Amino acid sequence: KANQFDIAYAGEVIEHLYNPDLFLEETNKILKKGGYLILSTPNLCAWYNRILMSLGIQPLFLEPSTRSKLVGAGFLKKFKKGTQPVGHIRIFTLEALKDLLEMNGFKILKVRGTIFDEGFPKWILPIDKFFNAFPTLASHFVILAKKYN
Repeated sequence: KANQFDIAYAGEVIEHLYNPDLFLEETNKILKKGGYLILSTPNLCAWYNRILMSLGIQPLFLEPSTRSKLVGAGFLKKFKKGTQPVGHIRIFTLEALKDLLEMNGFKILKVRGTIFDEGFPKWILPIDKFFNAFPTLASHFVILAKKYN
């Protein structure tokens, strides 16, 4: 039913959806006027993806194969645990996600960067934490948005 909830939370969900527009349209529908959406997702333009792509290596979180996450991984094959893809269908830049949210009736109130704490060597974690201060370079985004219509 429409206008039922004050808050909707979608942690690491939107990147798995074939139709994120429909998801946001329905989320807007079920939220009360002035309701909040908290959303998190990986960042296509994370600092390390920019480096990997310059080396011709498939960016993390974006898998070209439905059978193996090692396809296109280059030297990262040595470090990846398992081969099963995580099933990401759409990976967003911060700008794309902002546009998508605004197009679907949400106003962005706050954006924070977060770390990727799975699979990185421990010595990279401080570097990843540093980039949280720059959400366009962070591993993941957490966005607080408010329904405005």
